[in-house]
Amino acid sequence: MSGILAQISALLGYANPTEPQVFAVIGSQLVTGWTGATIRVGVEIMPWTADLSVTLWQPEDGTTLTINEGDSAQVYVGTQLLITGYVVMAVETFSANSHDVRIQIASKSMDLVDCAAEFSTYQMNSTNALAIAQRVAQFAGIQIIPVDGAGNTDIQQFSVILTETAYEVIERLARLAGVLFYDRPDGNVTMSVVGSKRANGGFLFGHNIERMTSVRSMAGRYSKITAIIQNTAMLFAEPGDSNYVSQMDAISGKATATDPGITRTRNLLIPIELGDANYQVAQQRVQWEVNRRWGRSRPVTLTCDSWFDDDSVLWAPNTIASVTGKNGASVDQVIGEITFHKGSDGTRADIVLMPPDAYQPEPILLPAQSSEAVQAINS
Repeated sequence: MSGILAQISALLGYANPTEPQVFAVIGSQLVTGWTGATIRVGVEIMPWTADLSVTLWQPEDGTTLTINEGDSAQVYVGTQLLITGYVVMAVETFSANSHDVRIQIASKSMDLVDCAAEFSTYQMNSTNALAIAQRVAQFAGIQIIPVDGAGNTDIQQFSVILTETAYEVIERLARLAGVLFYDRPDGNVTMSVVGSKRANGGFLFGHNIERMTSVRSMAGRYSKITAIIQNTAMLFAEPGDSNYVSQMDAISGKATATDPGITRTRNLLIPIELGDANYQVAQQRVQWEVNRRWGRSRPVTLTCDSWFDDDSVLWAPNTIASVTGKNGASVDQVIGEITFHKGSDGTRADIVLMPPDAYQPEPILLPAQSSEAVQAINS
């Protein structure tokens, strides 16, 4: 691969150093001269994808490209690797004077999303989330790489449903461990807490922000969220003015959370999971509901005139960055999604950011705690 980087560096010597240059290695071919590029990455996007348009004739070396679906592929911006995966689709367009091709590349995790998880046993005991995730991704040649020990959560019992995809298994594991998982440029997958690093520099209106949309919403938010116990005694009598409150108190489990931003009465009930001793997970869950719904009500979408931060590093998902609006107020947000565009009108990056609470995984009960034996003890 060092030879490829040397070739890219040589080509960059002749390019506009302030303009991001997109290169792709497809099979053993270094492909340049893209007429258009759209690259989409994010913490909630799997697989990462690149949609590239190019002429099959390569003037740099005087060759004609041969591109087949399934070819291995890497996408670079300058010398920075962005996506490692495969050619999913090649669409050729012919005219009297041209022969163009549009190539769709997806990261290696496409196999995790599409394919069933296969194990020698579908019941695992005395292991942890990271170990199971690494095993489930092994068939695709993908490693699960933790950041600061993410995923090192003990799971005494874990069962895989026979029809689940590898992605669905890892998604459940990530929730149990309270972490995010998303693609890496090298084709592997990261497990990390929210906001694992900080960008050098941020987004400033009038400097690198060309357009910015911020949202403040109450949609999907509630003044009070209460976890309730599910049993046969729920509302055993017709509710009325005299007994409604006492019945709700009896089944509520005392796990509640409030959103001070919602001033009128808007209540939501959620179930308590069986085996939740002292309603610890229920309390985490109701607070998560409030925090996540508030975070999702505060998205910022902006168009940046650069693909890079102040260190000339590509903007990356799960990165904390400051956003300074027209009024000069600055707030830290987490980059959730980036779409890099390159075309006849230049280069732009469309970026979606939200508060860290918007991306926190949902707390759920560990499988061992919901077993029949533990339920009996807790009851």
